[in-house]
Amino acid sequence: MDATTLTGLVKDLNAANAGGKTEEVVRILNKLKADVEPSEDLLRSSKAGVAVGKLRSSSTSSISSLAKEIVKSWRDAVEENKKKRKRDDGDSTNSNAKKEDGAAKRVKAEGSSSAPSPAAASPIASGSASTPDVKAENVTTKKSPSPQSPRQRHPLSTIDSTRTTPRTAKSDGVDKSLRADNSDGAHDPVRDKCVVMIYDALAGDSTAQSKILTERAVGIEKHAHKATNYSTGNDYRGKMRSLFLNLKDKGNPALRNEIVLGYISTEKVANMSKDEMASESVRALKEKLATENLFKAKAVGETQAETDAFKCGRCQQRKCTYYQMQTRSADEPMTTFVTCTNCGNRWKFS
Repeated sequence: MDATTLTGLVKDLNAANAGGKTEEVVRILNKLKADVEPSEDLLRSSKAGVAVGKLRSSSTSSISSLAKEIVKSWRDAVEENKKKRKRDDGDSTNSNAKKEDGAAKRVKAEGSSSAPSPAAASPIASGSASTPDVKAENVTTKKSPSPQSPRQRHPLSTIDSTRTTPRTAKSDGVDKSLRADNSDGAHDPVRDKCVVMIYDALAGDSTAQSKILTERAVGIEKHAHKATNYSTGNDYRGKMRSLFLNLKDKGNPALRNEIVLGYISTEKVANMSKDEMASESVRALKEKLATENLFKAKAVGETQAETDAFKCGRCQQRKCTYYQMQTRSADEPMTTFVTCTNCGNRWKFS
């Protein structure tokens, strides 16, 4: 069933429900159950998910049970489609990653044969003279997939999850010397403070050298300054606050790790949205909420106003919503449809 046909059925369903035509509502629901192959785009464009979702609270048991059954099957189908897309994307991304890793290994092998270095395999550690220059690794891996891709993260080799006291520019003794890139003009104290902010966000649980963290912080601030038209106004300050809060998120160490290792360039970081920087758990939660909202949104269908002018005959509460519709001839008054928000009881009167 295409979107146009489904949209027409949704309108018929809303009209039949508003008119209290139980048999017509059941007939349309059965048709939706049998003929619709649900997808997120189809349900959103036709607003079918919301229309059927509202009927789950119907006082008519046959309607509510059928609506619940349809919503459950549609939600399961939408989530299964998402999982399938992730698996397909993951297979494609892993294939590309393997090719890039192979190329990186060949480059490293050639480099090691010409200039072997025993320190090249040592882990990144703060203040260690044997720490490898991460920039060299960035040359071969800068085209790796972005952190929002559905693939496995790189090992958290620069993250110390046991650290209880966060590292800062002050604790590293670099807060006085940290400066923004001033190649395009004089030093700006606002930009300098923002570099310190980004350094603190990256350094909190990091084991990387101060030099590496400084390079990343300066680079991110430089590109953020460029992205806001070389201004330090509200747009720039808002961007830097957003970067700081997302980079220091304790639930997202993988992002900091890949930035420090150079898998994500500083330019890309400066232009990432908050959704792109979000951790995998946050993105999964947003996807779950988006799926649920297919069936829970209240902005679809007839506009309903809240009032205490009506009293529910079932629970005796005055928490109600209502809307009006012209169901008879034009010279007759409109019919008012009332729903109790406390117990879901529905009634109408002219």
